[in-house]
Order: sequence, then structure tokens, then C-alpha cells
Amino acid sequence: MKRIKLYIVFLMTSIALVSCEDIITEEPIDFLVPGSFPESESDAIAATTAAYTRLHSHILSFYYGFTPSDIAFQGQHNKRPVSWFIDLNANNGDATVMWQRNYQGVALANSVIEFVPAVNMDENLKARLIGEAKFLRAFYYFELVRVYGGVPILTAVAQPDDLVGITRSTVAEVYNLIEQDLTDAIAVLPLSYGSTDGGRATKGAATAMLARVHLTQNEWAEANTRAEEVIASGQYGLVADYNALWSQSAEYVLMPGLDGGNVNENVFDIQFQQDERNDFKQSWVGSRDTEVGGVNAIGGGWENMLPTSDYLAMFEPGDNRKDISYVTEINGNVLESPRTPGAGPITGKYLNIDGDSPRGNNGSQNTYVIRYSDVLLMRAEAENELNGPTNAYQFINKVRERASLPPLSGLTKDEFRTALRKERATELGFEGIRKFDLLRWGVFVETIQNAQEPWLAEPAANIQPHHVLMPVPAREVEISEGSIEQNPGY
Repeated sequence: MKRIKLYIVFLMTSIALVSCEDIITEEPIDFLVPGSFPESESDAIAATTAAYTRLHSHILSFYYGFTPSDIAFQGQHNKRPVSWFIDLNANNGDATVMWQRNYQGVALANSVIEFVPAVNMDENLKARLIGEAKFLRAFYYFELVRVYGGVPILTAVAQPDDLVGITRSTVAEVYNLIEQDLTDAIAVLPLSYGSTDGGRATKGAATAMLARVHLTQNEWAEANTRAEEVIASGQYGLVADYNALWSQSAEYVLMPGLDGGNVNENVFDIQFQQDERNDFKQSWVGSRDTEVGGVNAIGGGWENMLPTSDYLAMFEPGDNRKDISYVTEINGNVLESPRTPGAGPITGKYLNIDGDSPRGNNGSQNTYVIRYSDVLLMRAEAENELNGPTNAYQFINKVRERASLPPLSGLTKDEFRTALRKERATELGFEGIRKFDLLRWGVFVETIQNAQEPWLAEPAANIQPHHVLMPVPAREVEISEGSIEQNPGY
């Protein structure tokens, strides 16, 4: 690991400040000159808030997280190489942007972790801000390691010249940093915030993220423990009406729970605000069907993420999640794509019908990163892998109860594993998770090759084993003067 510690005037001249309602509003401010930042408590808060801004670039990782997979394909209007596996190489724009944006997030987090300790301010607030930054650094590195494998580790602010000669750390080293950052964050982050700080990382968010990190590495005992801690915290519950989760009006609002009372199912999400932080999701998952008004209308979009016929087949009779997950018509108009004949159904999770009126990519609907149902399913998976299904049923069956499905019972460990993998698809579909699940299970390539969806036939013919990782961007190899090695196959 190469540690780089130098002051830098950071690349942003517009950086996010705390608003009176949440942490997404931008105001122009010029940071910084070497040695002068941060000087005050308000500087420290602003720097920490700035570290959240790269989350708004999550759209590409979100897209990559389930397109293509057994639940989603990209329409043929564009044929992005990452979905069709055509000419996917080190000059690919998606690979370059995902790398750059996540490292920008790392740099913003590093500035907080490095400089805020010296600020004369309330010590409890200082510890919390550093904890938020460590959560965010872990988030960005988790994005990087799952997409590229081992990557260079930067734990302090750096100048471009210091990237010459830098090398990739191992996957294990990256995960060690992620786990340490999240453990540090858990120790200092609060269980919740007041209404003025919606969207900041909480203890539950860091704990659930750590459970996901352990699950990705097949560290079942550790994943089980962390998921259990989130469940035992009492901060979260399953909302009774699954379809109510996807409304803009549901953001940061306690809703009737499956077991009574009002509950919060949102463990961590990414905030958006029209005209300030555009959400992109509706356009990316929508249909180009002209009958519903084109790209800018409710249900309109670019067809970057369309549900497969394989996904439809996963829904059991009576599964009430299908209504919002696999939408075939809007306002009486059957969705039929003019660009991708035979396609048309879309996910309804991002339609935002009761929110502000989107203008192209410009909307305010937040995007879930972790919901409580995911924590329950993580616990079910870890329990089954450790001890078989006996104690795992309670967690998966609670999710199924909400979906109006009968409880599972009498399964072998292998049968439960198969049922769990299906349940994760139908519960968490189009939430940027499915492809990462297939990758961690080691079945991504074969799943694409064996898909029955006709629109996956070409990706199935093109995919190769090395496509489990993205290429390292050519410009990064060039900047390092060749010390960063390319992934095999590219």
C-alpha cells in the first residue's frame, strides 16, 4: 500500500453545504488553499457534506449492478459495451467514469479524515463527521473492488504527480480497509438524525453495509452477526405495503408496519433534488413507448434497464411485488417499445407518479441503497450457509409474508439457497444489487449464457469469463506510467 499525504486545492469549486432540510443542496464556495482548510466547525461540516456528492454519480454503478443479469437487459437503441459485451475495453466510458467518480469520492472523504481532527470544535461532532467520512470511503472502495478487483489504496489527500508508480493493492487489502473504516464508523455514528440531516450515514447503515461486505466475501458468521445487530437495534421494520415504498412522498416518513405501528424500512439511501441533484433513474429504467408520451413522460425513458421474461417467471402466483416491479401498462396504454421490438414492460419503482414532474433526468426521487428487507435476507442467507435453514426460515418468511406468499418449510440447505436467491431477485429487483449477487455467488457468466430472455441472446454469445471484472481505464494506467496493471482479458 502506498500512502500519499500532500495538500491539494481540490477539483471542486462548487461543493455541497448543509441545507435547512437535508444534505443535498449545493451552494457555490471556493475551497481551499493549502494550510487553510478546514479552519472551523462549519468548514468541517461542509467538507463532510461534500464527500456525499459523489454518491450522486452512483447511476452507473446502479446500472452496472443489474444490467445485464437474469432480471434486466438493455434495449438495443444504444448497446452499451458493459451490457452487450461488444468492444468492452480499457477506453470504455462507463469503466472510466465509475473509476473516476469513486476515486473523487475517496479523495473527498480523505480530506475529512486527514484534516478535520485538527479543527477546534465539539469533539463529539468531530468524531461523527470523521465516522461519516469513513463510511463514505468504505462505500466508494466497495464500489471499486467489486467492479475492478484490487485497486490502488489512497488513504490521504494526493496530487496527480504522486500517482506515478502507484500499484494496485490486493482484493484482500481493499476489503481490510473497507471493514476497518466501517467498524470505526459504527463506533461513532448515531442511530438516527433529526429532520435537518436526512441522508447522512447512521450506525445502522454502516452495520448493514458491513454485513453486505462480509456476505460478498462469503464470511457467513461475520455477516450473520452484523445483520443480527441491525435487526436487534429496533430502528427498522418492514412496511406493510411494499408498493408504497416507491413514492417520493414516502421519503423519511414512518409508514404502517407489517407487524403494526409505524416503521422505517430505509437503512440508507441517496438523496436527489430537482434542479440540484438530478436522479436519472426514471429515464434510465423507462420505456421509449410513444403512447405514454416519450422519454420525458411518466413511464418514458431510454430503455437502459428493462425487465426480462426470466424475471417475470420468478414471481409466484399472488406475489404482490410484481405490480410495481414488472409494469406492462400505464394509464391503459400497453407498453410496446418502438426501439426494441418485443420489449416494453418496465419497472415501476422509479415512476414517481406523485412527486415532482421530471424533466428528462431531472427529478427528486431518492434511491435506496439498503432496505431492511435486504438485511433480513442477508441474515437468512448467512444462517442457512452456517447452520442450514432451520433458523433461517423466520427471516425469509417475514419478507414473503409481506409479499402475500406462503411460508417456506421442509427445504434442504441447497433448496433453501435456491429459494433465497430467487427471493432476493423478486424483493430487491432493479435496486442495483442483482448482478453483484450473481458475481458473489460465482454464477454471473453462466447465468447470462443460460438466460431464456431473447434480448440476452447476443450478450450471452459475447460474454467471456474475464467480464466478471471491468477493465482498468487506460488513462489510469497511463497516468501511473504503467505501474497499474490491467485486468486479464483486456
